[in-house]
Amino acid sequence: MRRTIVSSFVTTLISPIPAFGTELDVLSELDYLADLPVTFSATRLPQTLNKAPASITLIDRRMIEASSATTISELFRLVPGMQSYHIATNASAVSYHGMSDKFPSRMEVMIDGRSVYTPLFSAVIWESLPISIDDIERIEVVRGSNTVTQGNNAFLGAINIITLSGLNPRENMVKYQQGEFDNKTVYSRFSATHDLGYYSVSAGITGNEGNRFNSGNYDPYFNRYLNFNTSISPTLLDTFTINLGVNAGYSSVGDIANLPNPRRREFESFFQNLEWKRLLDNQNELIVRYSHSMSDYDAATMPVDEMRSELSDEIADIIDSQLQSIGYTTDRDALAQAFLSANPFKITAEIGKIETHQIELNYKWVPSPYDQLLSGIEFRHAAAKNFQLFDTNNWVTEQSSRLFSNWENTQLTNWTFNLGASLEHGGNNSTRISPRIAANYQLNDSVMLRSAANRAYRMPSLIEPNYNTKIHIPSFDLPIGNLIDLYGPILDHLFEPNPNLKPERLDSVDLGLLVTWPKYNSNLDVRLFYEEIDDAITETRQAGDNGKTISYSNLSEWQNKGFEVQYKYQRNSGYKPLVVVNYGYIQSSGYRILDNRDNGYWYDDLDTRNPEHTASLLASITLPNDLQVSVSHYFLSSVAWIEAARKNSDPHNKPYHRTDLKIAKTFKVSPQNKLKIALIVQNLLDNPYSEFYPENMFEQRTYLQAQLSF
Repeated sequence: MRRTIVSSFVTTLISPIPAFGTELDVLSELDYLADLPVTFSATRLPQTLNKAPASITLIDRRMIEASSATTISELFRLVPGMQSYHIATNASAVSYHGMSDKFPSRMEVMIDGRSVYTPLFSAVIWESLPISIDDIERIEVVRGSNTVTQGNNAFLGAINIITLSGLNPRENMVKYQQGEFDNKTVYSRFSATHDLGYYSVSAGITGNEGNRFNSGNYDPYFNRYLNFNTSISPTLLDTFTINLGVNAGYSSVGDIANLPNPRRREFESFFQNLEWKRLLDNQNELIVRYSHSMSDYDAATMPVDEMRSELSDEIADIIDSQLQSIGYTTDRDALAQAFLSANPFKITAEIGKIETHQIELNYKWVPSPYDQLLSGIEFRHAAAKNFQLFDTNNWVTEQSSRLFSNWENTQLTNWTFNLGASLEHGGNNSTRISPRIAANYQLNDSVMLRSAANRAYRMPSLIEPNYNTKIHIPSFDLPIGNLIDLYGPILDHLFEPNPNLKPERLDSVDLGLLVTWPKYNSNLDVRLFYEEIDDAITETRQAGDNGKTISYSNLSEWQNKGFEVQYKYQRNSGYKPLVVVNYGYIQSSGYRILDNRDNGYWYDDLDTRNPEHTASLLASITLPNDLQVSVSHYFLSSVAWIEAARKNSDPHNKPYHRTDLKIAKTFKVSPQNKLKIALIVQNLLDNPYSEFYPENMFEQRTYLQAQLSF
């Protein structure tokens, strides 16, 4: 939808915010403002970027404020080699080097160290997360496998979203946003201290009417959420951190292809994240963390009239003959009702109840001035319930446990060695060791060279070995009213479980270059990589009882090679310019077997399943009178996303360029209060382009924001 840009919307530059809330420790302001920030994401040890064994992208609060992003997933367009794409108006996916569909499964995503990966869907459901973009302090993205540190979900990379807290000096605020698709968002945050620490509360309500498709259907969205966190230090050696949250709402799911018919799915969830940190002495520490989450995705039962039109003549004839044999008079409605009584399907299969528990213990040991070591043990339990996907009303469960350790050594002058390994026991009783070795050489004060090698495994997620969809014939043994009892004999087996599914395997090597120019307030990060993925999990048609059963199999493999570049320039004085440039190049080759039957062998060439080129630019400047102007530009080359283009002959997503503009101004209402007004125009030049599904068009979108800080 085209919007007219009103003149004179301006903003105050958000000053660089001190970093806080890393996974295992609190970063000081000096750490964050240093030329090389300290990060914990790669090893859970405190490391500057030039000592980390992997390439890491930091999205800090200043980048977030300057960007045109209105949702969390959009921020990852600022990461080289990463793709963020809309699969519907209000649903998104984020992928890195994966042969991805709308459920990218090979990257771990965490909020304050707590996994938000959904085992039922093997992905993150971004639109149902119980936080907003305004809750985020910074994001750390490990570009490359990090299974050693974060477990098998971090097969190709890991994201840790670090939220704001009461200890942080940011102001309390209330924010209102209105924009495209009649979007309305209200957000508020308040923090304060108490005798033993601090606390922070944030809450929000957001929603829109969604897009109106050519079919006449809409895909509306609504989410309301509440978060609380506190830190308590009863002694100088002990700190307890508590994070609690709850949210509820609805979104729309379904394929936005051909004739879009999005289905309403309601969701609600809550989580608890508890951490105890004990300082054993000046350098050694013990950390225990427990997290629990419960999510419920639900939808309406399929109406009889809809099932009547969906019911095939073959199934209808079978049911009709059985009903007539026991004296029932039938019509199409009766047949549809009989079918639904045996197959109580919802209007979408993307539903279910999910519960997760995670407990871990970490011990950091510093045996010498040249060594630091972190070892830990972790246990995860996941359970899910979905009749359409599992053919049972019982909970389906999985457990995993692992031992892990990372060691950093700096004894040799100018060298940093990182050695790590994870021993994990998980899905299908598989046990694997994932090792990593890396060597960093500080060539001079400005230049660091890195080489690293990984072997990583991704265990089958809960859904993959247990996916079991059947069509039942109604049983007529116990009549109920004019119809029938529940589940009867199996008529068709659409998706069959595979208890022999093996873990995916990744072997990778990468070379890194990190250059810092303190005099010019800038740095350059270059990564060259080669990745080989074997035994990859994919959907394959098998020679089952009916000759057309589908199941997950290990019949895919591919190779990725390429490079990524990130350049950042930032000054904190004068016009406070900020420039971030990202580019990623990847060349993929491989295959997946779609049909493994003797008479129907068919494979899919994967050469076009990754976008060869990705690029982004963020430029921001603060003019006199607190006027901030930011421009973002994004480019993605042609790609045939898995599922969106099911065959190579299906239309591919064409390359696109997109330019966004953000202008804002802060008014000083009083010595303590500030009012910021911002205008965001996404796709400024109004060049519509498709994302994921060729029919899913992204046109110009405009948002107006007002924020009162106090």
